Amino acid sequence: MEAVGMILCGGYGKRLFPLTQTLPKVLLELRKGHTILDHQLSLYRRAGIREVYLLAGYRAEEIMRRYGRSWRGVELRYVVEKRPLGTLNALRLGMRKARREALVTNGDVVMELDMGKMWEDFRRSGALASLLAVKMRSPYGILRLRGRKVVSFVEKPLLPHYVNGGVYCLSPLLLPLMEKFGKGNVEQTLFPELARKGELRCYRAELPLWIPVDTLKDLEEARKKLEELRLGVA
Repeated sequence: MEAVGMILCGGYGKRLFPLTQTLPKVLLELRKGHTILDHQLSLYRRAGIREVYLLAGYRAEEIMRRYGRSWRGVELRYVVEKRPLGTLNALRLGMRKARREALVTNGDVVMELDMGKMWEDFRRSGALASLLAVKMRSPYGILRLRGRKVVSFVEKPLLPHYVNGGVYCLSPLLLPLMEKFGKGNVEQTLFPELARKGELRCYRAELPLWIPVDTLKDLEEARKKLEELRLGVA
């Protein structure tokens, strides 16, 4: 695969304090010795990507200290924001360096995704950008009603709506538009503009694991689900 990878890993992770007071979120462990960043890099490696840009900021030195310049045959490059100006700015700086097509992930998402399939779908489409679309899971159990009677309870079902899955395929032709916006988050700048122009594609996937780690509860759930998958537990 000719694309480079990019991982957004510069956030503060304040809702995960005290764990993230001394470590960036991507260095939190899913099991002993295996971090969120290890898990993401393994997805890139499986997809045949051998060059990944780590778009860092908060506690970037901790990532550099642990990983250095390579991980299991994957070459690592660092782009460090001096001050946080949003995901759009981090991607803009990364695309300036790479000048190539990029497969991007939000660094706090623990998932099982065949990145190669998503990338091939993007390349065949000829689109400027594509994002992963996953079905939204209700954060609560729901009630099934018949009139005013409660018929049954359903625990946190998948809903008939899609959300941004935090994985993006980007063309280098987007760089001038990214320069125009400069800063902010891609969901409020670049992507709405592309959607208005009909130039934003989606890749829909049903994944066995997809958990954005925002809180301690999310981290524990990700650890549990990943262990279940490793052990073959349904």
